Parts: sequence; structure tokens; C-alpha cells
Amino acid sequence: MGVFRKVCRWLHRELGYLTVGLTLVYAVSGLAVNHAHQWNANYQHTRSTSRIDPVGTGETPQVTEAVLAALDLGEPIKNTWRAAPDRLQVFVEDATLNVNLLTGEVVREGLVERPVLFELNFLHLNTPKGAWTVVADAYAGILIVLAISGIFLVRGRRGLAGRGGVLMALGFVLPLVYLLLVRS
Repeated sequence: MGVFRKVCRWLHRELGYLTVGLTLVYAVSGLAVNHAHQWNANYQHTRSTSRIDPVGTGETPQVTEAVLAALDLGEPIKNTWRAAPDRLQVFVEDATLNVNLLTGEVVREGLVERPVLFELNFLHLNTPKGAWTVVADAYAGILIVLAISGIFLVRGRRGLAGRGGVLMALGFVLPLVYLLLVRS
């Protein structure tokens, strides 16, 4: 095996091991983000119900005061809104409480971060910027080196001159064909 091929094999192996974790971060997050039109990969919708004593449909300031006292929330209230004569909405940090003033039913709806996926998407979409941009750029550069060094790892009918070359060509053709179909 020639020196060039030995260097390619060494480089491919070492950088391949280095990038396993980052590849999993980007791959799992990429799958989640690709289906954002079907579900929210970052947040999960929550809904719970409870009851307070009905407060009636009096004047908004008195109704609001009575509802807040009955709810006895241990979290800061961002705002309230009288949605209808028999409904009051209470907005807190991560949820909205819909209170039926006549029945006392309280429906709390909100969003909570999906464990693991939120963090993976946070990194994949480069939300933190700064130092993570350096990591993401280095990872992209390493992927380029892996792609190029991988071309020279195998010789013969399974390498670039055979099946490997066909698969590599397919890797170039697929995105081009898709772009032609979508953009025409």
C-alpha cells in the first residue's frame, strides 16, 4: 500500500472516530428538523385540568383578583386577559391557563422542551453561535476531509474504478436530479 493510501486510511480512521458524536448530534437533529411540518421537535404540548371555586362573571378587576387568589400560582404572572364574559386567561412563563368563570374549570396548556432533542437542535441550528460556530465549521471541514480521503481507501472493482465510483456518482446525481425536478 502506497504512502498516500496509508495516510488517507490513517486520517480517515482517526477523524472518523473523532466525529462519531458530532455526526450523531447532526443526524438525529436533522431527522427531527426535516419533519418540523409534522411535529414540533423542540417542544411538547402539555395540557392539564384542575378546578377552582367558580367566581362568576363580575367586573374584570374583581374577577381577575379572585381567580389569581384561587389559583395561588407559585410562578410569576405575565398577563391576564378576559377572553369572553365567562372566560379569563392567565399567562405565565411557559403556559396559558384558561379559566371558566362559571364552572371553575382551569385548563393549563403549555410547551415543555423535549429532552435531548431540544439540545441537539440547539446545537444543529447553531443557536449558541460563538465558540460553537468554530466547532461546527471544524466538523464541516473534517467531513470534507473524510469524504475525500474515503475515495482513495479501496482499489479495484470495489473502489473508485468500480462500485465505489458508481455510488459516488450517485451521491452527486441525486441532489442534482432533485433540484432539477423541484426547481423546474
